[in-house]
Amino acid sequence: MLNVSFLKNIGNFALDVSFVVDSEILVLFGPSGSGKSLTLRIISGLIKPDKGFIKLNNASFFDSANGINLPINKRGVGYVLQDYALFPHMTVFENITYGSRKGSRTDINKKAAELQKFLRLEGTEGFYPHQLSGGQKQRVAIARAIASEPAVLLLDEPLAALDYPVRSKIRNDLIAIHKRFRMPTIVVTHDIEEAFVLGDRIAVIEEGRIEQIGSRDEVFYKPATRKVARLLAVKNIFDGVVKKVSSKGLSATVESDGFSITVNSKDNLKAGGNIEFCIRPEDIKIIRAEGEGLKAKGKMGDKENIISAKVFDIQEKGLAHTIFAGISDDDYLFQINLPNSTYRKLSLKKGEKMKLSLPRELVWVIS
Repeated sequence: MLNVSFLKNIGNFALDVSFVVDSEILVLFGPSGSGKSLTLRIISGLIKPDKGFIKLNNASFFDSANGINLPINKRGVGYVLQDYALFPHMTVFENITYGSRKGSRTDINKKAAELQKFLRLEGTEGFYPHQLSGGQKQRVAIARAIASEPAVLLLDEPLAALDYPVRSKIRNDLIAIHKRFRMPTIVVTHDIEEAFVLGDRIAVIEEGRIEQIGSRDEVFYKPATRKVARLLAVKNIFDGVVKKVSSKGLSATVESDGFSITVNSKDNLKAGGNIEFCIRPEDIKIIRAEGEGLKAKGKMGDKENIISAKVFDIQEKGLAHTIFAGISDDDYLFQINLPNSTYRKLSLKKGEKMKLSLPRELVWVIS
């Protein structure tokens, strides 16, 4: 288990983070400049924090209270950089085996050959980095990190420089690697899809602070703050007033911006109190005039929290469409993401009237 808690000041920027990583993939998600990559550099030993500790099981990598600061080569950390950092004068095989110190040369070569097969690099042993594709370079960098038998694996934006089809394959490789080696793994990314696919848990970081950490579903569907919701592209965030709390306190009626819905209650909800709530754009359902409900994603029926609206605008976004829906002609209130297959079935037009359903189980009360 990797346990970190440290502070690092660089100019006006302060990185102050604490978290634990078990035999899982923890995704550090956040915008550029939030401190994601700096966190990895500190864990690896490239940068020394001002105070705190970095521990792996019973061993300390860094402990300011006890004057401990192990050098990089003593930490047993595998580190994969966004730009691969391959040695241009070395072959693929030489890059992979560089840094491997455990076992005989025969064992090292055997392990390298196994990794080449596992990562689909067979036949490239004698190639130099300039002869490889972007995906091959990244797989070589991953193989090199694994070949040294690290206790912890750090990956800094490992897919950012790759095109979409290659990213998908490398994502699968990373998942397969983790299933095989089961080491604490931290992946840095600012890509929402990448975070969702890779993360067993996700830590949302902003301006040097972890805003929320939890399982993938907790973070994506139950954001702790409005800031987290925005960072995770929860486009539908509303302020409202609690009009009524059910007798058993399990639900509450809320009014907001000209519409009224029922939400699952929290302990602190009281009639007359202010409330923040949200729903992901994939979870709002569009109900056609004849009552046929269509949606991008959801779990409930199509007759819950019904709101009359009309199409304000439509944007095509590659494999999906975003519908902007409003109650009045002034502006839109809701964003609904639809896969293209669903959009084609609906055949929506700008200005068309429709009904929306906000399934209660998918509406999250932030505060």
